[in-house]
Amino acid sequence: MSTDRTKAENALQAKLDTQLDPIITAAWLYYHHDLTQADIARELGVSRATVANLLTRAKDDGLVTVSLRPDLLSRLTFARELRARFNLSDVYLVPTPETLDEGEVLRSLGKAAALYLESALKPGEVLGTAWGATMLEVARALKSSPVEGLVVAQSLGGLNSGEGFNPIRVAALMAEKLEARVYHLYVPAVVESVEVRDILLRDRTIRAALEMARSAARLILGVGKVSHDATVVRAGFLDVQTMDELRAKGAVGDLSGRYFNLAGQPVLTETDERIVGLSIDDLKKIKPVIAVAGGPDKAQAVLGALRTGCVDVLITDERVARKVLSLDKADALVLEGRG
Repeated sequence: MSTDRTKAENALQAKLDTQLDPIITAAWLYYHHDLTQADIARELGVSRATVANLLTRAKDDGLVTVSLRPDLLSRLTFARELRARFNLSDVYLVPTPETLDEGEVLRSLGKAAALYLESALKPGEVLGTAWGATMLEVARALKSSPVEGLVVAQSLGGLNSGEGFNPIRVAALMAEKLEARVYHLYVPAVVESVEVRDILLRDRTIRAALEMARSAARLILGVGKVSHDATVVRAGFLDVQTMDELRAKGAVGDLSGRYFNLAGQPVLTETDERIVGLSIDDLKKIKPVIAVAGGPDKAQAVLGALRTGCVDVLITDERVARKVLSLDKADALVLEGRG
């Protein structure tokens, strides 16, 4: 009986292998020998449409993985303009067609940021991490690729909500993919009072985790917006009343829970004193800080973030880059007019 089963399994495997033959052949000729789809069609004796279908199946079935060198994204025109305008060490722009929805934009940014990290991380260094929907996409997009001696350090306390983009989850997933040690901040991101925060900061393990984050060779974070549907509101980090207060004070965005206005100046509320995490001054001392942000409503937040002086590397989409440059030039014209 087992012999019959083995024969049947072998026959099925042979049939599957035969079905894979044209897919693998088409993919090899297309990606390794640079043949056109028309050339491959003639080679295999099939139509061009069949070849297109074979190449699609090769990617869908995971037989082919295609990646773009991340440095190429820094050569786009808007990337060069942003780099010069804001004195950034690098800018990576992700081409995003108008048809992409917000989730697809975030996934594209996550892939670009993952490619950046995979090419930039060095053995033995400390990678600081933050939180948010974009950071979760970065963590998900990372390949399982160990970096010897790497440490991942959480730069902001955790959330009580079960959201997947919790700082603890983001740091844990990145550490898992990179086979790194991880330093967690097992405290709330925002505590009840300044007194509670001060008590927590006297704890040796909490201080050690924060010091590890401060020692980061690079830190990657998202840029938050100021609105009722912001990630910080959905996650229970802040409430809508605090958002309204921040907006009334001119806030346009945040870096790891620290808010700023369009000029890049800090916008403080009493909540700021209850945060357990790195400060704006801490962020300025880490080089580089990599900001990953995009989407149709992030232009002001990104512009304000660039003006804080905290950001060294920006990973965003082309539409945001265009809007940021336009807003910045408009501000410059207004200032010239006042002069």
